[in-house]
Amino acid sequence: MGIGGFFDDRSLRTKIGSAAVVASAAGLLVGGVAMSTIVGLNDHAEQELRRTTLIDKSVGSFGRSLESYIGGTSSSQLYPSIADAVLAGMEQNKKDIQAALQTLATALPGDPAVAAAQQDWAKFLKFMAVDRSGFSPTELGTAFEEFNTLHNALTQDQTALQQRVEALIEQRIEDSQTSAREAMYLIGGLLAGGIGLSLLIGFQTAARVRRTVGAVSHVAEGLAEGDLTRSSGVTSTDEIGRMATALDKAVGRLRVDIVQLAGNAGTLQGAAGQLTSVSGAVDAAATEASNQAGVVSAAADVVSNNLQIVSAGSQEMGSAIRDISVSTAEATQVAAQAVQVAAQTNAMVGRLGDSSAEIATVVKVITAIAEQTNLLALNATIEAARAGELGKGFAVVAGEVKDLAQETAKATEDISRRVQTIQADTSGAVLAIGEISEIIERINGLQLTIASAVEEQTATTQEMNRTLTEAASGAGDIATTITGVSAATRRTTTSVNETRQAAQELTATAGQLQTLVSRFRY
Repeated sequence: MGIGGFFDDRSLRTKIGSAAVVASAAGLLVGGVAMSTIVGLNDHAEQELRRTTLIDKSVGSFGRSLESYIGGTSSSQLYPSIADAVLAGMEQNKKDIQAALQTLATALPGDPAVAAAQQDWAKFLKFMAVDRSGFSPTELGTAFEEFNTLHNALTQDQTALQQRVEALIEQRIEDSQTSAREAMYLIGGLLAGGIGLSLLIGFQTAARVRRTVGAVSHVAEGLAEGDLTRSSGVTSTDEIGRMATALDKAVGRLRVDIVQLAGNAGTLQGAAGQLTSVSGAVDAAATEASNQAGVVSAAADVVSNNLQIVSAGSQEMGSAIRDISVSTAEATQVAAQAVQVAAQTNAMVGRLGDSSAEIATVVKVITAIAEQTNLLALNATIEAARAGELGKGFAVVAGEVKDLAQETAKATEDISRRVQTIQADTSGAVLAIGEISEIIERINGLQLTIASAVEEQTATTQEMNRTLTEAASGAGDIATTITGVSAATRRTTTSVNETRQAAQELTATAGQLQTLVSRFRY
């Protein structure tokens, strides 16, 4: 895993804090280097100042002592009374000059001006050591000219040394300025590097967070539009990465539930259509039974009015009763099938209700994720505010995350309302199917009653064939029974109509479910 991947897995606090840490480290480094440089420059400047001051004092001492020494040569001759004191002063001046030249030679080794001053001073001392008491005026004049020449040479040496001190001071100033510029360049470079690294980390953090938030936003927008085929593809383990993973799992689970719900809706619609067909068959059978009951009733009237043709009428009635028996058996079988189909439909609708409940659970998970996203956005905004100027860019990203969480909450509320509508429709379908089952069971009971009545009519017909008296009595019983059969068939027809209406409502509910599911792309 590279540095980028490792950085992706860090928390938002760590990512935001990294820029601040780097900036602080850069500030500490710049401060440390600046302090060290300033201390070094100060020490160097202090050393050079002491050296320059020592040189300047030595040059000044050389000039003052030289003037005193030269002046003493004249005073000792002009004022014999103070000659001893003047000579003592001149001796001290000579020591001071030699000490100044020695100090200058040590401070400025190999300097031409110092070497020239030492040479001229040696010549001057050698000149002063000669006894000229017996010199002629001409020799004294020559000696005076030589004295002036040496004096002028030493004066020039003093001027050269003073210029050397001034040049040294200028050089020290220039060196200090150069060192200061180099220190400024170093501090500026370190400061620019620290700021650049901090900005790089900040921009990379903002770009990575914006990229992951954009992926989550893409999935959330698709979810709001009913598109369950999108995935964020975020693999980081920070707060946004965990949120994206949870959202992908929630969308995947919702996609599975919607697929199952679509299948159940199709199955429910097919079962409702089958129930409608069965209701039509039961209605036809009940109508046939009613017609047969009318025939039997007419036959019973004929038997009552004309006992002479009882035998023929009994045979016709027996044939009609057999037809009724066959129709009743078929109606009973159809009713049993209707009961089975209704039970299957009820089970399918129950599974549909379970799927709707699972969708509601998934919606709650998404709602919780949206709330967590909103909280994370708020925390990110607070952290960005603490970061100051460096956190302004990330504050904008945190605001977008907060808006995204609110849009996700709105989308989940819309899905929740739709799921509640599905659950309400499913509950209505369960109740309708329960009523259908009860009606079909009543139809089945009526068919059994009809079968029992047919069996009784068969026995009565056989009894009529054995005896006319019993036939007449049986004809009355038949008339009464057929009246009950006719009423039963009418009730059967009514029940079948109710069953057909319930099946139509169930078909409409299944259509609504398919319409709702069709809003999703999975």
